[in-house]
Amino acid sequence: MMDEFFVGEIDTATIPSKTTYTPPKQPHYNQDKTSEFIIKLLQFLVPLAILGVAVGIRFYTKSA
Repeated sequence: MMDEFFVGEIDTATIPSKTTYTPPKQPHYNQDKTSEFIIKLLQFLVPLAILGVAVGIRFYTKSA
């Protein structure tokens, strides 16, 4: 079966050499991103607070 599917030998001189990995350049870290962090935090916490108030009102008015 090997004789039937044998195509040929590989010439090792034509194999390209391995290139070393160089990570992509990253932009300099900006220390003044606290306002962006606060905005993202508020975008998460404000809807949760509204939901909590709505659930609290629902339970309060249901029991009364």
